[in-house]
Amino acid sequence: MTSVANNKPEILTKLGVGSGIDTTALIDALVKAETDGTKEQLENKEADYKAQISAFSQIKSNLKVFNDNLELIQKNNSLGYQGSTSDKTVATFSANGNSAAQSVNSSLTVTSLAKAHTLTGPSLSSASTTVGARTINIAFGTWSADPTQGGGQSHTANSLDAVSVTASSSTTLAQLRDMINSAASDSDNDGQQDVTAVILYDGSNYMLSLKSQFGAANEMKITDNHASSPVYAYDTTDGAQLTQRVAGTNSSFTVDGVSMTRSSNNIDDLYSGMTLDLLSTSDSAITIKSEVDLEAARTSITDFVTTFNDVMKSLQSYREDDPNNEESGLLAGDSLLRSLMSEMRESNSSAIAGYEGGPYYLSNLGVKTLRDGTLSFADPSMLERSFKNNAESLRSFFKDQIVSDNANIIPLRYSIADTTPGSYAVSVSSGSATVGGVSTSKSGTTYTVASGDPNGMALTINSANTSGTIHYGRSFITQLQEKLDTFLKFNGLIESKLAGSRQRLSELATKQDNLNDRIASLYSRYETQYSAMESAIAGLNETSNLLENAFKRNE
Repeated sequence: MTSVANNKPEILTKLGVGSGIDTTALIDALVKAETDGTKEQLENKEADYKAQISAFSQIKSNLKVFNDNLELIQKNNSLGYQGSTSDKTVATFSANGNSAAQSVNSSLTVTSLAKAHTLTGPSLSSASTTVGARTINIAFGTWSADPTQGGGQSHTANSLDAVSVTASSSTTLAQLRDMINSAASDSDNDGQQDVTAVILYDGSNYMLSLKSQFGAANEMKITDNHASSPVYAYDTTDGAQLTQRVAGTNSSFTVDGVSMTRSSNNIDDLYSGMTLDLLSTSDSAITIKSEVDLEAARTSITDFVTTFNDVMKSLQSYREDDPNNEESGLLAGDSLLRSLMSEMRESNSSAIAGYEGGPYYLSNLGVKTLRDGTLSFADPSMLERSFKNNAESLRSFFKDQIVSDNANIIPLRYSIADTTPGSYAVSVSSGSATVGGVSTSKSGTTYTVASGDPNGMALTINSANTSGTIHYGRSFITQLQEKLDTFLKFNGLIESKLAGSRQRLSELATKQDNLNDRIASLYSRYETQYSAMESAIAGLNETSNLLENAFKRNE
């Protein structure tokens, strides 16, 4: 008879005990078949989001560096003119960037320098000595004569705000100084405090020193209401209790034979776009010059083109396909990257309004946009031609401005958010004014615009009937920085993009945890099922062995 052993299934013949199946490998294969697709999808998304975070973090860093470079370029004050003097100990002469400069070759003689009115108080043994209860009021203006010279003097107040402080019986000299400095302001918006208080130590005693702004029209009149000892007074009622150390005076000088005075030694209205700083008097004339010098401007524009191109090429690299592995660019098709590059390209062709003779364009300076979005400064001679035609074309690249062509019409303020750059005709008739055809509201000599393109602009107008033009311009660099700020600021577009990617990474981590739980559950279920199968097969194998042994005994 044929042996049962010869007719056993081949697998039992080969493997012997149990099923002979590598159930561990089988379970691994089954779990992988059910979960690998989801796992791969999650891993791919994780890699994509991490790559996007890395890419946009680098882009943000590059843009910040670019923006810092723009700041440095914008601070270049050599806007086509270079000032000089034949004696720098007497005066300096430099371009200030406030308006287009001009060629100058003049003689200068300095007769006197402007000085600030300086008064000192009584001598005290310590800065912590009390000054007594009193109210001190400081007004500014012009004295007809020094109050120390007897009666008959008068003080004519100017437009600066008076300063008033009240000391108590416990107020110290140091506290009085601080009270005056805290109460003082820059009421004429010239960048200088109207009065400054300090404590001087002369080697033996301490005294309060008060110093006004420079000029004969900024001398102080000080009242002190202490009934019995008004020691901080400097007026016609109580006399010159304070000691005048320096009288307020104007600077006096002659330019090309024309005598003139100013209230300051820093003079920026002598020649358009140039500042003359008087440093000392001179027995003889010195020469002041302003000459065309475009070298610094060429360097700045070249630096801009170089840094702009570096950024654009970096951005483009994230969009281009990889020629080595035929994969699409990391950020190919990304809308934010496309928007960023588009904004940067458009900035190069945008009009720069608000400058005399404008609007101007980057191309006026010899900078051209190439087909790939990068820039070329291949024709610096065009910069020179444009500059000689109108120097404002160069200023429009570097400098913001709000200027008036009429000394009676003074720009006071504007709104970055609301005022549109442009040149606005100002017409004043019988005390009523329009700016760019828009009516204004009036408060004293201040005229404010509340609608239209000049919305937010305020002017000081010192004539009831006059006209002029206000030029309000935001430079090319400023406009580009404003575009960059949309992407770079704390809650800007790039940070929002990064926050979204980080949030999706967090969500992926949750999904990965859920997948891991599912994998563990599948392993547990399959192990239970195959354990039961192995037990059943082991039982069958045992029965098979018993039958085989029984047949062998019967042979």
